Amino acid sequence: MPTNVYFDHGNTNEQRLYEDLIIEQLSIYGQDVYYLPRTLVNEDSVLGEDTSSKFTSAYAIEMYVENQDGFEGEQEIIRKFGVELRDDVSLVVSKTRWQKVLEAENNLIESSRPNEGDLVWFPRVNAFFEIQFVEHEQPFYQQSNLPTYKLSCTRFEYSSEKLDTGISTIDSFEDSLST
Repeated sequence: MPTNVYFDHGNTNEQRLYEDLIIEQLSIYGQDVYYLPRTLVNEDSVLGEDTSSKFTSAYAIEMYVENQDGFEGEQEIIRKFGVELRDDVSLVVSKTRWQKVLEAENNLIESSRPNEGDLVWFPRVNAFFEIQFVEHEQPFYQQSNLPTYKLSCTRFEYSSEKLDTGISTIDSFEDSLST
């Protein structure tokens, strides 16, 4: 049986209302974080990785932490060479707010969405998280619209990347962790 023709599933006014409600929820319940886009310096074309990437800019944006009970993932693992922290977090960001960050002056972000490998600085826990995957179809076509990005992130392990964002609390990690 086909859907009812008397109900419109997602006109533009309802889509804008739905997006505005999501943005309002993110600004109420979200956290202020910094998004740091990765700049590739010396990319290995075979393996597709860059061992000497740099982060030269940071953009403040609000994101919502999906799991309020704590970090997900394998947590702390005791290995032969010490303790490993395997904290994962899922963050939600509005596509409309993301577009406003893109349109800002002096913006160095080249992509139209958050990218895997970029960093999120979470000041509340004083840690970096690396974006592992960007889900762009959740919630799945509510009001025939895709209003958010869901970022699956894991705690970033520093390995001599260059941090020159101009924000002293972020840049101080390079000084304290580099060899």
